[in-house]
Amino acid sequence: MLGLRLLALLVLVLLGTGWSFRAQAVTLVEQAQLTLTLHGPHSPAQPPEPHAVQLPYNWDQRQGAVDGEAAFSFDVPVADTNVPQALFVPRIGNSFRVLVDGHELARFGTFPPGPYDDASFTPQYFALPASSAAVRRVEIVVAAQAARQGGLSPVVAGTEAELQPMYENALFWQISGGRFIAIVSGVLGALSLLVWLRQRESLYLYYGMGELFWSVQTARVLFTHAPLPWPWWGVVPLAAFQAAVPLLCRFALSVVGKGDTRLARFLGLLALFAPVTATLGITVPLLWLMPAWNLLCFTAGLGMVVMVVRVAVRSSVLEHRVLGVAVVLVVLSAARDNWVMRTSPDAYAVVPWIRFAWVGFAISLAWVIAERMRKDVRAVAQMNASLEAELAERNAALEAVFAREREGEKARGALEERQRLTQDLHDGLGGQLVGLLQMAQQPGTAMNDVALHLRDAVDQLKLTVDAMHGCEGDVASALGSVRYRLGPRLQAAGIDLRWDVGSLPTMTSWTARESHQLQMLLFEAFGNLVAHAHATQASLSARLVEGAAEERAIDIELSDNGRGFDAQAAFAGKGLANMRTRAVALGGTFTVRSQPGETSLLLHLPVPAAPTVRNEPAAPELGRPANATLR
Repeated sequence: MLGLRLLALLVLVLLGTGWSFRAQAVTLVEQAQLTLTLHGPHSPAQPPEPHAVQLPYNWDQRQGAVDGEAAFSFDVPVADTNVPQALFVPRIGNSFRVLVDGHELARFGTFPPGPYDDASFTPQYFALPASSAAVRRVEIVVAAQAARQGGLSPVVAGTEAELQPMYENALFWQISGGRFIAIVSGVLGALSLLVWLRQRESLYLYYGMGELFWSVQTARVLFTHAPLPWPWWGVVPLAAFQAAVPLLCRFALSVVGKGDTRLARFLGLLALFAPVTATLGITVPLLWLMPAWNLLCFTAGLGMVVMVVRVAVRSSVLEHRVLGVAVVLVVLSAARDNWVMRTSPDAYAVVPWIRFAWVGFAISLAWVIAERMRKDVRAVAQMNASLEAELAERNAALEAVFAREREGEKARGALEERQRLTQDLHDGLGGQLVGLLQMAQQPGTAMNDVALHLRDAVDQLKLTVDAMHGCEGDVASALGSVRYRLGPRLQAAGIDLRWDVGSLPTMTSWTARESHQLQMLLFEAFGNLVAHAHATQASLSARLVEGAAEERAIDIELSDNGRGFDAQAAFAGKGLANMRTRAVALGGTFTVRSQPGETSLLLHLPVPAAPTVRNEPAAPELGRPANATLR
């Protein structure tokens, strides 16, 4: 509704303009004595006699493709000689001289007009010199050039106080209004072309080019001294106008979805050939060419209007309706201008309405862009919502997959643990039991030997169970479990065990498997001590060793005062080899030193980076750890 209100306001403003001087108490000069001087090969040998003529006098309509001069003479009555008098001429050109009572009052340009002299679009105001005469004789001499829209409009005479507001009002609508339209059209055309460069949508190209051409055409009224010499200053605005109309028509067809019709392509051809037609119409000039061209443009424009209005009436899209109103407004303004130009006595000085009604296309484009932005924002919001829902669905699916993977990892871990336990029982306890069975079946086997081996098997079974009860990485607890299980055997063998275990860090990368490897290594070491060392004293120490570059390690050392052994002997190879293999599995090193009276086994375990230190007090003498459940 905003676009409709703006268009209605524009109509009211335009309706408020026009022949405003008719309501004033002034003298309107619409008749004058004319003396013609024509130039060219077909000019008469003798100048025509002065004769009465009706104003306005449009040189191109009256004389056609001929250059020359026209001298207009008329009398102006003065009601009060004591009040300053003035003349207001809405339109005059191309060059002119103004004489009052035989004295020259003002002059513009040269005779004949120079290539840059063109005052025919600018209102003129002349203050008359003081005089006591009741009637003033005024003569206006106009030098006109063919196709430059020269001539003279009706002249308004009166007091300065009456004519000054009229002149300023005409100057505003003709010059300031034209400047405003030229600037707005240029800016909108440039912005539309920038949008086209980014989106490559043809309707922005048609509108941008059409508005830029319209800006060039409108800018002609701003110059009394043309920026280009004649005839090119006539060719450029005319070509711009003839190209702007079909381009804007094609823009309208593109908005309503008819941009690929035969009519749209024909309008494109009209815009393409507009410079050629304008050049021929100004420079030759061919008098029949411009009427024929205008008829083609009128026919194509009328077809556009019918098509756009039909779509606007049937469509529920608001931008189509806004465009339909704008097109109807432009057509009505063009019809009014054409009617006034042909019938009104003020035709030569009238301000064309279509210049301002053209803003309706700008409102339509702004509406189109706003509607498309709104639809794009809504589409983006819907897309974001769809993407969020899809992402949430995929996240839920991924979480379900991760949950299944975690459950699978747990199942695989439990399976690996069962396989490890089965392997340990089979290789360790199972082998011992088979050996004991064979030993018991041999005649003469001592029961003490069988009981000793059974005790070893039971202790190994208990250590295996201890390793399964949550002591992963807790080296102190693993050591305490070994001490608890093997302490009675050491006392029975007469070995005094000294225990020195300080605060040890947690091995964060360990699992129950590593804890079991450590316990089995110590079990084998204590078993060899009891069976072969003949020692009376033994000691186990565990401490944290700080190394270079923040490297840390746990050193576990088992020593005794037994008879010692040769570490390179064949009988010592199997047990030491098993212990070294377990040390490598733990990521550490195993070192043996032995001589009579002193044997030392050292296990060096590197601590992973950023460990969590756990202060674990040493297990009490022959105490039982909390995680030892098998008796």
